[in-house]
Amino acid sequence: MRKYAKQLLDQIHAKEHVETVDGVPVLMKPVPDDDRPYVLDPRLLDVIRMKRKMFAQRAQKGYRLSQERYRPDKVTEDLCTVEIDVDEKLIDIGHDHKIDIYLYRRHADQGCLPVLIYLHGGGMTAGDMRLFANQMRLIAELAQAVVVFPEYRLAPECPYPASIEEAWGTVQWVAEHADELNVDLNRLMVAGDSAGGALTNACLLKDENGLIKKAFEIYPAVDSTDYRKQTRYSWSYDAYPIVEEQFEDAFSRIDRIKNSVGVSEAESLYLQGKTNYENPLVSVIYAPAERLAQFPPLTIVSAEYDYLRVGSDYFVKLLRDLGVDVKSVRYCGCDHGFLDLLGTIVQAEDLCHLIAGEIRTMAK
Repeated sequence: MRKYAKQLLDQIHAKEHVETVDGVPVLMKPVPDDDRPYVLDPRLLDVIRMKRKMFAQRAQKGYRLSQERYRPDKVTEDLCTVEIDVDEKLIDIGHDHKIDIYLYRRHADQGCLPVLIYLHGGGMTAGDMRLFANQMRLIAELAQAVVVFPEYRLAPECPYPASIEEAWGTVQWVAEHADELNVDLNRLMVAGDSAGGALTNACLLKDENGLIKKAFEIYPAVDSTDYRKQTRYSWSYDAYPIVEEQFEDAFSRIDRIKNSVGVSEAESLYLQGKTNYENPLVSVIYAPAERLAQFPPLTIVSAEYDYLRVGSDYFVKLLRDLGVDVKSVRYCGCDHGFLDLLGTIVQAEDLCHLIAGEIRTMAK
């Protein structure tokens, strides 16, 4: 059940518009019921203030991996209007081990369908089906597609490159079992949020034969290097204007990710010294231009008050300058991770519609 009026979706669509940012057209999705610029969505503001209290209490105990994996603040609602079939399979990865995957499709859809492989976020250390099941169900309904959700292994137990191997292994498995799954490989899209966006880009780099026809990245991690040493673009708080009364709330969300920057490769729970941040499979902006130019059409979604937005905006321009078919979408008044709040934040539902729309437009 939604915790907002459904007509807010229509208000977002009525107010959305294209602005040119650094020479790039960006589809702006404004806050539906506040016409002021540089404001947080009012529903999100309530969530942020709750999170600030929760994180302040947790900080007193220091870092706990279990707390990153247990997130009572991330609550989703089932917004589906039709029956969704959910299947679970163990699949082989590299003839070495197995992982669990979940498959979602509308009960009424029995024909050959497009397929979305969704790679969840969580900093490579957290996230699972329980946090994303309702989003996957809704996308399957809206897109009339099969949605595949792999439970890739997490760090620190399984550091780099485990998650990449399993993300790409899932793409390969779907391709090898297309007839069994009754999916159309000419309509195969890979999507992911945050760390899942990084995994999406890693899959694109590994996909030398063009299996992936389209990609969709949600506030992706495209650059894990220290912004203070970055020479390709500059990061500054000046990129995040906000009304004065919401300053601390907005910047608490920006700092949530910013404050994790600067950890050495050896200390990184994900890398554990096995590679460096400039590895293109970790930070895609360092990939060779000739390889990036081969990327399929993709959509990159950013949140206005997200530390990662500046890097992803740079990535959009980089791809665009290389001739890649790339769309840029910005959700104003939102922060990193808003998709985690389906049913609470109206923009999360709108984003599911946007993902589904990109699936539906793939030619048969």
